[in-house]
Amino acid sequence: MGIFYETRSKLPPVESDDALLSAFPSTSIPISLMGYNEYKALRNSDLWTAVTLLSRDIAKLDIRVKNNGVYKDKDRLELLLNKTPNPYMNGYMLKYIVMMNALLTGHGYIYVERTAGQPSELTHVATSRVNLKKDNKGEYYYEVSQDNDSIEVKFEDMIDIKPFTLDGINALKVLNAIEEDMETQRFTKNFFTKFFANGGQNSGLLKVKDGKLNQKARNKLRDEFSKANAGEDNAGKVLVLDSTLDYEQLEIDSSLLDVINKNQTPTKAIAKAFQIPLSKFGIELSNTSLKDVNNDYLTNCLGGYMKTIEAELNFKLVSDKDQYTKEFKFDSSSFRMIDWDSYVETLNSQLEKGAITHDEYRYDIGRQPFPDGMGTVPRFDLNHISANVADDYQLRKTSTNNQAPNPDASERGEKIE
Repeated sequence: MGIFYETRSKLPPVESDDALLSAFPSTSIPISLMGYNEYKALRNSDLWTAVTLLSRDIAKLDIRVKNNGVYKDKDRLELLLNKTPNPYMNGYMLKYIVMMNALLTGHGYIYVERTAGQPSELTHVATSRVNLKKDNKGEYYYEVSQDNDSIEVKFEDMIDIKPFTLDGINALKVLNAIEEDMETQRFTKNFFTKFFANGGQNSGLLKVKDGKLNQKARNKLRDEFSKANAGEDNAGKVLVLDSTLDYEQLEIDSSLLDVINKNQTPTKAIAKAFQIPLSKFGIELSNTSLKDVNNDYLTNCLGGYMKTIEAELNFKLVSDKDQYTKEFKFDSSSFRMIDWDSYVETLNSQLEKGAITHDEYRYDIGRQPFPDGMGTVPRFDLNHISANVADDYQLRKTSTNNQAPNPDASERGEKIE
């Protein structure tokens, strides 16, 4: 691809094994391409849950193309985004990697390879390799590094997914907002790790009677004492001391341990920063149903991220001549299907009101359409048809006392009594 070679060769770049493994969720971002802060942050289980949850849920949604408000079938851009963005990666992996990079580093970059002016391939580029610059005319362009060299990429040929920004150009990193919360959680876990590593024994004070030790001797005595009496293998064993030593165990208020253990403030802070409902972190909420949780997650969390991606795709992939008629839209129907009963109830309501045909209804529930085009025409009841059609139908009906006017007679000029 042109972005990797000065010759603009179509051959893919030769990458290390670590970089090739980046196509898979378990190692979605190569350690060598990621800053220390991002790598360190992924060691936090709550942050890992947040970024993998959002990346996975965004990646599994298809991106559709609309023309004049109607979904277009078999569009080339849909194939690139959802199925085969390039010869070496599928659409799910591309969206997963880009979203995870966007959440951790602030930017999710996709290079657009064009043929005859039309997008032909989409390739992820690591954030650490991309710099946004201005030329002498004040026009933006991207500088992409490759080994000891770099190339220039047109502004419109680099999709830049920025979930958070103040100026539309520079991204804000969520990690900066939750750094203290993650540190608090790390200190808490370290405290419990050391507590249980010592067999549940608290810190203590070891005194040497009738002796004066220098710093080196004190350190050696402490280390030897800890080695002999601490650890899971020594938990519950009897402590034996001679007359020269006196050991006093320091007390820790049990209520403090309980507070530390039940502290969910860091978890809630991480969830709040990413706008993720607490139920996704295993924190139960009262008086909420599965439908309410999914609607909240889709509307207040995923909806914002989806709109960010849609807007950038419209900006970079829709030509000037199509900007009034063409747009990208995420298909979120899979989330509505989670509560199947509510989903079918909604379809039934749409069918009864003529919003969808029988064939569309059967397609949405995974069944084949009726034969011979029987299900292609919308069906209406008298409460949901045109007022003109309803009036004509009612006038043509003969009432019980035979006094209803006949519209055909009035059209022939006959007197209606």
